[in-house]
Amino acid sequence: MTESLSNQARRKTEELILKGSLAAGAKITERDLAERLGMSRAPVREAIRELVTVGLLEQISARQIVVRQLELSEVREIFEIRGMLESRAASLASERITTEQYKSLEALHLEMKTTATRGEFSDYFDLNIAFHTLIHEIAAAPRLATLIDQVMRESLLFRSRGLVDEANIRSSIEEHEQLLKALRVGDAELTSLLMRRHIQGGFNRLELI
Repeated sequence: MTESLSNQARRKTEELILKGSLAAGAKITERDLAERLGMSRAPVREAIRELVTVGLLEQISARQIVVRQLELSEVREIFEIRGMLESRAASLASERITTEQYKSLEALHLEMKTTATRGEFSDYFDLNIAFHTLIHEIAAAPRLATLIDQVMRESLLFRSRGLVDEANIRSSIEEHEQLLKALRVGDAELTSLLMRRHIQGGFNRLELI
């Protein structure tokens, strides 16, 4: 199935935002964004409208749209919600994970360790998202995964504030290793607890206070 132009525009704009190419507070216009994406203004207009709805962009006035900037209280709440939702997904995943799925998670983890050693923080960030997303898929709870995806996208507005420090990366890796051990033995309660602590650790690593 061919991806629609509006979906392409949304996906490409999301990538620009989540990779930090469009910083928090940056002004967004249809014309400038269309030129940057090499697309016409109609699909870009629709993409902007959708990104306002999901919270990555914010409409300040009828003529002004910016990349959303979050207050500390908002960021804290987003991570608290992520902790609740992702801990549930981790618990379900621990009960449903197959050997092949575990191997896939382990492979992602090993790849993250390699990129961290090389100082490839952007690649580590992308792999980290893939690691969490796979856990959500393993949980086999589509509605839960949709809710998690929404709050994750909001929290990723701060991607440049967390996983760019060697000590933070090291902590993240250690937490993933603990999660893998709990998933391997199928301990739902421990996996849930570790995931909640991991998400809280992610908030702490933002160093917003």
